[in-house]
Amino acid sequence: MFMQRLIDRNPDLLRAAIDFHQSGRIPANTFLIDLDAIGANARVLSATAEELGLKTYIMTKQFARNPFVSRVARAAGLGGVVAVDINCALMARRYGIPVGHMGHLNQIPRNQIPAAVAMRPEVMTVYNIEHAQWIDGAASGAGIIQDVMIRVSSPGDIFFDGQEGGFQEGEVAQVAGAIGKLTNVRLVGVTAFPCVRYNPNRGDKAEPTPNLHTILRAADTLRGMGIDVQQINTPGNTASDTMPMLAGYGATHVEPGNGISGTTPNHAYRDDLPEIPAYVYVTEISHHVGARAYAYGGGVYHDMHMPGSPGALVGPTWEAARENGVEYRHEIKQVIDYHAVLEPGDRCRPGDTVLLGYRTQMQMTRSFIACVSGLSKGVPQLHTLFDWACTPLDANLEPLSPASVREELSQVAAE
Repeated sequence: MFMQRLIDRNPDLLRAAIDFHQSGRIPANTFLIDLDAIGANARVLSATAEELGLKTYIMTKQFARNPFVSRVARAAGLGGVVAVDINCALMARRYGIPVGHMGHLNQIPRNQIPAAVAMRPEVMTVYNIEHAQWIDGAASGAGIIQDVMIRVSSPGDIFFDGQEGGFQEGEVAQVAGAIGKLTNVRLVGVTAFPCVRYNPNRGDKAEPTPNLHTILRAADTLRGMGIDVQQINTPGNTASDTMPMLAGYGATHVEPGNGISGTTPNHAYRDDLPEIPAYVYVTEISHHVGARAYAYGGGVYHDMHMPGSPGALVGPTWEAARENGVEYRHEIKQVIDYHAVLEPGDRCRPGDTVLLGYRTQMQMTRSFIACVSGLSKGVPQLHTLFDWACTPLDANLEPLSPASVREELSQVAAE
């Protein structure tokens, strides 16, 4: 989906990916992230948000909660991270990264709420009264007031399967009254997901969802009750091109994720957006079966294919690979992505580097994550390798203590 954009806008990342893989510095099945591009994209997003009066939280799941990415994005002006589940929060805590928004898309499990509250997130989202009560108890024990938001939906709103949840719009006044009786939580806003979607008939057209209108009405209901609505939080497809629309509707907070890496659907369809693609999937040819070549998998992600864009680049050098675009058979479904299937196989040799460019959710893979800085200055520096669970690894792929990379994190964020 994004290979042509990478070729056109970030070829230095592709060159570095092949060099690092062929020299053995990164293994097959690695996402390589360009921290210079992350920083540049984050500065665009931060400046746009500031101009529009929006506040930001960083959605970290797409890049496997990698602390280098989070630190660089925060240094460029973006806010605390979003913890869509408790794992996000725990990994942020591991590296001393502040959590801004916690509990959306997953509420925090009951017995982990005290630890979550102790991280002092700016706000936590709840889908039901029980979770508000549990947060209230934990906040009381900690001697603090914890701000919360409610997730609100209405008939006709859209959800991805398995991500449904929240209060019905008709319940908002009743829910606000119940939360108002608690002593250590304070209701400060509303949220939903997704608040922006792309028209399937026009890939470059971002539109507000019914969900956005639902939470705007819910915010009005809360204001009518005298509640100070500090957040209308509108996650989904956030980038510099969608922020003006959200601000125009009355959003207060946005949550860029794929926008930080330049990989929203709009970035695939348009080459004039300021954010550039900031990562590539790097793997290796394993073997052949008939006319097909098989590359090691682990991070293969089935996303839409862009006609006219090479599915993959294959070769032992950048010079060879950029002239050798092959087809990635993305439509071949696998229960476990042991391999990526490529054609024609006779243009691929075992040991060749394979580069794939697509929008991913790195936390859902079993891939390695590597970050490189200095590409924009011509002095690439490879940083500590992580596994998909945000565990730092040494040269033998054995776990390191998180404390061992904190100084490196600080140095990269300061550059």
